[in-house]
Amino acid sequence: MRKIWLFTPILLLLFLFPAITSAATHASFIYFVANGGKGTVPALVKSGTAFVPASLLEEAGLRVAWDKADLRAKYVGWEKTVVVTVGSKNAVLDGKIVQLGGAPFRYKEQLYLPARFVVQALEGQTVSWDAAHALYTAKGLGTFASINATFEGITYSVVKESGTLYAAKGPGKPQLIAKLGSKLYDMVEFKFQKTPGGLIHLTLSDIYGEPHINNTWYTLVIKNGVVIRQASVGYYKRFGNNVVMYGNNLVLTDGKILRVIEDGTGKVKETLDLAKLGGEDDNYLVEGIDDDFLLIRPNQKGILMFIDRKTGGKTLLYKEVLNQEQQQYAETNDVPYYGDELKFIKREGNTLQFKLGREDQIYNYRMNEH
Repeated sequence: MRKIWLFTPILLLLFLFPAITSAATHASFIYFVANGGKGTVPALVKSGTAFVPASLLEEAGLRVAWDKADLRAKYVGWEKTVVVTVGSKNAVLDGKIVQLGGAPFRYKEQLYLPARFVVQALEGQTVSWDAAHALYTAKGLGTFASINATFEGITYSVVKESGTLYAAKGPGKPQLIAKLGSKLYDMVEFKFQKTPGGLIHLTLSDIYGEPHINNTWYTLVIKNGVVIRQASVGYYKRFGNNVVMYGNNLVLTDGKILRVIEDGTGKVKETLDLAKLGGEDDNYLVEGIDDDFLLIRPNQKGILMFIDRKTGGKTLLYKEVLNQEQQQYAETNDVPYYGDELKFIKREGNTLQFKLGREDQIYNYRMNEH
């Protein structure tokens, strides 16, 4: 009885996951992505059908989830759903049952799907099958990567490839609310802040490149579900957060121009030329602001500047609050980025308080003494 009990699941496994090393031949799959990319992956030909790794769906931005039996896989992306089952020639593509033309199988810990189905699912086009060279070619494969976040019952979705932002309430159909102006690449994060005046300040950050040295920020002001103000700025080898609000005002910047937005109404109260104030043709971080001062840092040189908003006067803070050795480091440091490591903490009267890097010491700058 024990031998029969062991033998039965082995037969079941062989039925579900047939050994294909002797039943399949090796091939190649060359594909061209709609956005201009190109790739090549190993393929297998079994019973006259070319199969390719299902990981191509994930590369196209679809997220996969398996059932408890590890047989049924569901791939989900922006307006794209693919459901396949190991051993079944039927699949579900965007809510409709379709014929695969061959049963999915596992080989070397990878799931393989019929190549024609993968091309169809990614809304591409088969170009050719070169039997003599075992080469399958396809073009126009789409990407469907999206990132979602929910705030106050509204689900916000950004489509990476198109750089478009959608919003949906409950099960409702997503509505386009903003075009960000460029595609998004990698580590996308949402940050929401509800203002006292009932507006929503949304920041979308995209950190990308190797080793993630590019940093793009998209900021939007939303009123009653409608984007009324937006801006974007990109930094290179520069990390930190731009100020979101001060007093009854919101802050938007594209790195060169800063707009002060009135909370509640969304009205632009003031526009500041950061490049003119800082004296560098660069993108600036806005690290502190009040009615009478501005703290800005140019991307490339990385030196934090104090700007007197009444006179337009500029002060390089590291020369005022750091010792000689620290100043020299600020002027020569290039790891991990150029410039000083001063971080604005808070204001107390006419004194601005800073920390340096990971130190606990407080450095004071008194505005009325300069």
